[in-house]
Amino acid sequence: MMELPVSVDATGIAVLRLGSADETVVTFTKERLLALDRALQALAQRSGLRGVVITGPGPGMFCAGADINLIHSIQSVAEGRDAAILGRSIFERCRNLTVPVVAAIEGPCVGGGCELALFCDVRVASEHPSTQIGLPETKLGIVPGFGGTQNMARLLGLPTALDLILNGKLLRPVPARKKGLVDRLAPSTKLLAFAIEEISKLAARGKKAKGRQLRGQAYWFSKTPMRALAVNAAKKALDKGQARFYPAPKAALELCVAAFTMPIAEGFAKEAQALGEMIATPVSKALTHLFFLTERSKRLGKGNGARPIDSALVVGGGVMGAGIAGQLAGKGVSTRLCDLSGEALARAKSRLQQDLSRRVSRKQMQKHEAQATQDKLAVATDWGSLAHVDLWLEAVVEDLLVKKKLMAQAVARGLPSDAILATNTSSLPVDAMADSVPNPERVIGIHFFNPPEKMPLVEIIRGKRTSDAAVATACRLATRLGKFPVVTSDTPGFLVNRCLSPYLNEAARLLVEGNEPEFLDRVLLDFGMPMGPCRLLDEIGFDVATKVSEVMEAAFADRMQPCSLFAAMVAGKALGKKSGGGLYDKNGKGEGPGRKVLDAVRAHRGVPKRTASRSEVIQRLIYPLVDEAYRCLDDGVVAAEQDLDLGLVMGIGFPPFLGGITGYAKAEGKKTIVAALDDLARTIDPRFRPSDGLRRRAID
Repeated sequence: MMELPVSVDATGIAVLRLGSADETVVTFTKERLLALDRALQALAQRSGLRGVVITGPGPGMFCAGADINLIHSIQSVAEGRDAAILGRSIFERCRNLTVPVVAAIEGPCVGGGCELALFCDVRVASEHPSTQIGLPETKLGIVPGFGGTQNMARLLGLPTALDLILNGKLLRPVPARKKGLVDRLAPSTKLLAFAIEEISKLAARGKKAKGRQLRGQAYWFSKTPMRALAVNAAKKALDKGQARFYPAPKAALELCVAAFTMPIAEGFAKEAQALGEMIATPVSKALTHLFFLTERSKRLGKGNGARPIDSALVVGGGVMGAGIAGQLAGKGVSTRLCDLSGEALARAKSRLQQDLSRRVSRKQMQKHEAQATQDKLAVATDWGSLAHVDLWLEAVVEDLLVKKKLMAQAVARGLPSDAILATNTSSLPVDAMADSVPNPERVIGIHFFNPPEKMPLVEIIRGKRTSDAAVATACRLATRLGKFPVVTSDTPGFLVNRCLSPYLNEAARLLVEGNEPEFLDRVLLDFGMPMGPCRLLDEIGFDVATKVSEVMEAAFADRMQPCSLFAAMVAGKALGKKSGGGLYDKNGKGEGPGRKVLDAVRAHRGVPKRTASRSEVIQRLIYPLVDEAYRCLDDGVVAAEQDLDLGLVMGIGFPPFLGGITGYAKAEGKKTIVAALDDLARTIDPRFRPSDGLRRRAID
């Protein structure tokens, strides 16, 4: 039976820890909840008690929330409701104690951990960089169910509570203090002392909690008819974009409003019922599945031979190189960005400064942290000494000879024999770059996606000679950067571009047949993609799409012939956003110069225009995407279905609420997909013929 550590000093102040000293991560399992219940009941019976401090097992950890395995395992509404009632009733014992209770927070205090803290009289947070506090439950397709919506709304007011809960935001110590989520900040070394001091203050006044009343906008938009303005604004936001596919934020909105329209006991009951309803939805199961995949991805960086990267040299000051260098510097890697163009380097520095200034203004980081990042990034037209470089990475033009030449120069200039030699290629063979490199086992692909600051996926491309240690080191670096690594074999297009190519090619063919870009984009947005294929082509650039298509055609000529529209757009200099417009204008709103190119291609085709049905669009774009994903699995591009799901959700934005590409295939029915592809192969083109692997899975 689990027991939580409790100590009581000579003054009658107890310290209750949520785990033992050897626990680095604390989550609320049923066993831990019951142990907390026993500890609180015992404290309630203790004579001479003056107050209770609730804290984590040690430095850097309070509580990372409910155990995700527990959330994923709950299948029924009643089971979810009962779990909510149990957790909340245990946390409520903190409020029912007759003595002050203070939460001493360091490290993650999220989900159930935050809900426990909200039942405490005072929250003291450590200024340690690992400290985060908030309720991210909506990101798992559920609502806070242990009292979170009711307590946070009443504490902070409706507008702030909606902003935090509906978006699943986590706050660092300073913003949390400014918003009133924590009452006091403390240096890490004085956290317990400050918490005990708060108990002494309350005990001296004979009070349990600091008095706090909503004031100003928090009051007017929570407790008066003006509340409708905040509610309507939130509803409007939840009805747009991808938010409309997720029921949990809408349920959380109703619960936050209930905090001001119902007695608290009724609000708690409504919240428990809502948790039960949300936790049993397919969306919640899909999102918890994705959470497990991200945790699996993080473990890749803990493989044998994984080494830390402390110093990096990035060659190429374009959009990708500058973005990658900024990411490295932001995580404390001493980084030198090199390019022959001084203007490119100046733009890179300016871009990083703008990004940091924006994050400071949004309270996402402090000024000294921004300055530390700037100090970690140096720019130069010359590489300088490579003697202490751990990672050499190129992000230059997609030309194999150029990349091989640069790697050879790195070796010749004294790059250490154990340093990682990495390429950011999106399509070229990594193993070919290792041909003339001593110790070729250290050559690896580390493929970031554009823009590197925002895209969460990194493809770790393993050449035939790449070592396990190099793969583990690259995965460790990706995880350090806050990315999710997926290991792929060294094949054309790797995973993401190989799957994306038939999707974008087919979208271009549908355009040439007579479908308008707005129609195609609307169909895919309604499917759940974050961006339609036509807008995505403008973002990628038709020049890049053409190059990738040529690589894919060379490898898979039977099904990946480039659409004629690609070359025509390049010839017409309507490349997309980078050239002032493509199918859309440079702002992505109105018609772009590429519409004339499209009209000319249609006219040259000499066939009457036709408009596809919405179901045909899905079958021609999404079904081949499913088929190509399984081809990648069968060809050994990735090791498991989990890699397909994570890679395509994080790499192309395949709808997370569908449970990844394999979850979608299961729900849609593989037999249905195979039958539709067979029909398209008969009526349109043999390129749609499904793979033997997908056909076999449809029978199994």
